[in-house]
Amino acid sequence: MYLQSIDLSCNGLTTLAPLSSLKHLLKLNASSNKLTNMLDFDPPAALEWVDLSDNQISKIENVEKNPYLRQLFLDKNCIEKIQGLENNKHLRVLSLNENKFKRITGLKDINLEELFLSKNYIDKLHGLEALPFLRTLDMSHNKVTFLNGLQHVSNLRFLNLSFNKIEKVQQLRYVEGLELLTELDMCYNPIQNKKHYRI
Repeated sequence: MYLQSIDLSCNGLTTLAPLSSLKHLLKLNASSNKLTNMLDFDPPAALEWVDLSDNQISKIENVEKNPYLRQLFLDKNCIEKIQGLENNKHLRVLSLNENKFKRITGLKDINLEELFLSKNYIDKLHGLEALPFLRTLDMSHNKVTFLNGLQHVSNLRFLNLSFNKIEKVQQLRYVEGLELLTELDMCYNPIQNKKHYRI
């Protein structure tokens, strides 16, 4: 069987083990299921795109078995730590919205171009210095107060920091040197802060 793309979303799956026979699989959508473990099947030769969003996954694991993975979506899970991605040199897009992250770690030596960490509990932008090729960063709906750390991401083009706790415009000094930055969203929460502005 030469099946290359499969959509298993919106079912009640608890395992992907039967997929071990699909050796030519390139794209997998198993979002909105009841999975607790990641990629618990023998890896295909060249899996490139995986969506495991909206499951019950608490740990990033088994990703190193898929060295050609380019895009990984793990939104709406229960993950607390970024780990196990060191060998995924081809990974370009990583989406981890709506998890339980408090820190940005575990991304050293990964050539990410797009990183999505919206709706977590992150209060500092430390760890971004490991991402020199990053072009898109979504950190909206977190607890960020200071922008120290952004000055290291020289290729950044799009930055979303809306709905954080940034209260001083002086923090923009950390993005002054980002010559490629074309879009910056620092929209305040109009309900909690009784202000609303866009820079």
